[in-house]
Amino acid sequence: MTTRCILLRHGETDYPRNRYYCDSKEDPPLNLTGRKQARDWGKFLKDIPLAAVYVSPSRRTRETAQTAMKDGHLNHMAMKSLQERGFGTWEGMTSQEIREDFPDEWQDLRDNALNFHPPGGESLVDFSARVNDTIQLLLARHPDQTILIVTHVGPIRMIVSAALAVPLENYKRLVVGYCSITEIEYTESWPNLISFSRKSDGS
Repeated sequence: MTTRCILLRHGETDYPRNRYYCDSKEDPPLNLTGRKQARDWGKFLKDIPLAAVYVSPSRRTRETAQTAMKDGHLNHMAMKSLQERGFGTWEGMTSQEIREDFPDEWQDLRDNALNFHPPGGESLVDFSARVNDTIQLLLARHPDQTILIVTHVGPIRMIVSAALAVPLENYKRLVVGYCSITEIEYTESWPNLISFSRKSDGS
């Protein structure tokens, strides 16, 4: 019994890349490049017999799914548990701003990156558990089927780390490009990584 999960990161936005994730304060849309990136996956996804499409409720993920699946027949289901890691009061801030405004907490993060909670946010351990509990739920729901999950860089890193038994402290070594696809087949024995951070060829 094998379940194939296709993980699609959202396309590009104009949100500054040097700022922490913004979901609780801002909800940026895709920019022109991001919309083109999503459209480029349309033919690939149209030819796959998808059983379901799940998305983070963020605007950029919903727009990516809607654009990529424009000719498809499946509606997407939003799941809050597929959202990006919550950084609480740090959301929208740069690392420099955090170091200046929260020096003690910043040092706590450096000393215990896995279990530290940003003020009002999630620890990395809790974030990983939240995302991978969702994957286990979807695997149980879709045995021997193929599903599409449209989400963010953080959840994809957590899913791949768990599938390949990569130590969580090494998650940043997994570079997941905008609007790239990562595919994992979950078998009764173990997960198999089929492709990682694959970009569309635009055809």
